[in-house]
Amino acid sequence: MKIMHIADLHIGRTLNQHPLLEDQIFMLDQLIAEIDKESIELVIIAGDIYDRALPSKEAVQVFESFIHKVNIERGLPVLAVSGNHDGAARLGYGKEWFRQHQFHLGTHIADSFQPVTYQNIDFYLIPYVEPAEARLYFEDDDIRSHRDSYSRIVEQIKGTMNHERKSIAISHLFIQGGQESDSERTLSIGAVEYVPEKVFHDFDYVALGHLHHPFAIQSERIFYSGSLMKYSFSEVQQPKGYRLVTVDDEVRSVFVPLKLYRDMHVIESSYDQVLNNELALKQDDYYQFRLSEMRHIKDPMSRLKTVFPHVLELRYLEDTAPATAFKAEVDKRDDLEIIEQFIEAVSEGGVNAEQKQILERLLKEVNDETY
Repeated sequence: MKIMHIADLHIGRTLNQHPLLEDQIFMLDQLIAEIDKESIELVIIAGDIYDRALPSKEAVQVFESFIHKVNIERGLPVLAVSGNHDGAARLGYGKEWFRQHQFHLGTHIADSFQPVTYQNIDFYLIPYVEPAEARLYFEDDDIRSHRDSYSRIVEQIKGTMNHERKSIAISHLFIQGGQESDSERTLSIGAVEYVPEKVFHDFDYVALGHLHHPFAIQSERIFYSGSLMKYSFSEVQQPKGYRLVTVDDEVRSVFVPLKLYRDMHVIESSYDQVLNNELALKQDDYYQFRLSEMRHIKDPMSRLKTVFPHVLELRYLEDTAPATAFKAEVDKRDDLEIIEQFIEAVSEGGVNAEQKQILERLLKEVNDETY
C-alpha cells in the first residue's frame, strides 16, 4: 500500500496579518498532483487541519475542496485526527456520516481504540489529548502530563492489538527530543508536554503531526511529515512536502519535497543594498529584512514594499544581536538549584514550596525517561 502522510496544514493561517490561503491552495493542488503521480491509495492527515478552533468560511471551503478531490473524486480513504489548533468537537461533527464515505476522523479519546483496517493494516486514530481530558475519561487523578495520557491510551490499544497485521498509529503530539519551530503553539508549560518515543514501540509506523520540521526526530518507526508550508521565519531552512509511506513486508517512509508558492528568506544587509536590489533577490517572495543604515529613513517599510510587496518583517540589524546569556555557577549545584537560581535572577520573587514540588516532580520524570 502507498500512503501519503501529511500534517499541520493550518488552513486559514496568517503570517504577520498576511493571509496565506493562496499559498495553501497552491500546496494542496500539488498534493493532488502527487497523489495521481504516485498512485497513492490512502491519505493520512495527522492533525492541525485548521489554524484555529473556529476557522473562517474561506478556510473551510479550501479544505472541503481538497477532501472532495481526494475522497470523492478519487475515492481514496482519508484518515485524520484533530490537532491542538483544531476544535475537536466542531471538526468531528458529522464524522459518523463521513465514515460511510471512507473519511475517518479521530477527535475523541474513544476513537483511538477501534482500528480502521485497510488491506492488512490496522490504523489507530489517536487525536491530540489534553491531560485534563484523559484524566476525566479514564477517571484517574494520577494522569498529569501528555506522557501519562498517551501511555494510558496506548496501553489500552495494546490489549487488543492484532499482531498478525501491521499497525500504524496516527497522532498529534510532541515526541521527546524533537526539534521545535517558532510557529508551533506550545502544548503546555515545562516537560509535561513531551511524550517518550518508547510509548509507541509496538507500532510498525507512527505518523505524527505538531512539529513542523519533517526531520524533527530521528527514529526507525516515528516520523513527522512537517507542516504544509513555512509558517515562521524560524522555518526558512526547512524543506516542506509530504511523506510517502510504502507498506509491504516492511514499512518505508521517504520525505518528498514540494515547491512553495512563495519562498521565505531572512536577509541581513544594508538598507540601500536591499532597496536597490543589489543582492538580486526574488521580489515576490516573503522576507524578513534585518537592515543597517536606515534609522534616518522615514517609513522604511513602505519604501521597501514598493520593491518587495511581500516583505513581512523589518528589523534594525543592530537590534538583532543575541541577548546577554544568563550565567550560573553550575559546578556544585544540582538541576533544581540551577533552576531556582535562574528564576530568582529573572523574576521578582523566588520559588515557593508548591512550585518547588512541581519542579521536583518534573525533574524526576525527565531523569526517569533519560536514565
